Amino acid sequence: MEFARPRRSLFDATSLVVRATLLLAGASLALVGASGCAATCGCGARVEGGAQAASPALTPAPRAIAVGLPTPPGLANLPRPSGAPGNLKVLDWAGFKSAVSYTFDDGQPSQIAHYAELQATGVRLTFFVNSSSATWETGFVSTFAQAARDGHEIGNHTAHHCHADPDGTLHGTDRRAACPGANAAAELDDCTAFIKSALGVSQVSTAASPFGDAGFASAIGERFFLGRGATGGTVAPNDDSDPLALPMWGPAENDGVAEFNAAVDAAHSDGQWVIMLLHSIAPTTAAWFATVDIGAITGSIAHAKSLGDVWIDSMANVGAYWRGQKVLAAVTPTVTADKQTQSQTWTWTLPAHFPPGRFLRVKVDGGTLAQRGQPLTWNGHGYYEIALDAGSLTLSP
Repeated sequence: MEFARPRRSLFDATSLVVRATLLLAGASLALVGASGCAATCGCGARVEGGAQAASPALTPAPRAIAVGLPTPPGLANLPRPSGAPGNLKVLDWAGFKSAVSYTFDDGQPSQIAHYAELQATGVRLTFFVNSSSATWETGFVSTFAQAARDGHEIGNHTAHHCHADPDGTLHGTDRRAACPGANAAAELDDCTAFIKSALGVSQVSTAASPFGDAGFASAIGERFFLGRGATGGTVAPNDDSDPLALPMWGPAENDGVAEFNAAVDAAHSDGQWVIMLLHSIAPTTAAWFATVDIGAITGSIAHAKSLGDVWIDSMANVGAYWRGQKVLAAVTPTVTADKQTQSQTWTWTLPAHFPPGRFLRVKVDGGTLAQRGQPLTWNGHGYYEIALDAGSLTLSP
């Protein structure tokens, strides 16, 4: 669980720690014996009379996350540029005006209960799960294994959702108890192992730090190419956002579709990427934190679709494009010339743990773009698609 940003103001971690502590304490009294987790958001502690562990499931075959770029808006019959070779430019957000990712923390019972409605929206989502919850949440393994098969991203939210001090020292969810995990690295590694073995995901590329605690940052950077934090904000193309602690927008308790739509519209107006941080979904008897009605979420997705030029996708997919664009933007091409021709070549190295099979969309004024000795095909929507795995790109007359 990360704390949600109060509406119309930026996130204030210190004040919300107090607020969240009070919310958790009150929710604990209301939910003990009813939900099985005493509102500790991924604590994984069994409560007598609560939900029982799901029956062991067959391990599904490893499955890669769907990664294809969506078809952008606009005409599909634009002519191939015929001007002078030069002026390489990456299309922001794969040719869309803005982007939004819907991320769900903890693998909560209410998310399991409303999975069918989320799946029915037809967009790729990101679920950051705590692996210890599989020991007591009914339907945890079956639901999130199905989510992986449906093409959604399953990200790492640690095994036990503990606090981590800046030096990496771990504490229990309420800071008064010990964390079951040995250290931050073990918390992440145990969760990744579970996601791969029990949920059938072949690669775990992203993580979300519990409570946004900075004590997980080092371990996240050693294992993942992207991480989400709990500070309010949005991401712009080529900006200096920390890729291991990306900003987010989170609703306040009982926010409706109007608040969600305002966040989508603000990012759309600015040409930026908003990452939604969501927790409990109503109606539910397990309202752990920042509960919002399912209609606010599905209504927001419908609104984003209606704008026509918003890229709605998992955090890994949008984040890979954003990081890839930054990598290419930082490259100065080398120029090779002979008596008749002159070519430019861009060469790059991808960040550690960058997922394979990712692409960028680019345009030039003219000339021929090639990778690995093969000319690239022009797409009538107005771009060439380049493979980041290739590590280089050449433009020649």
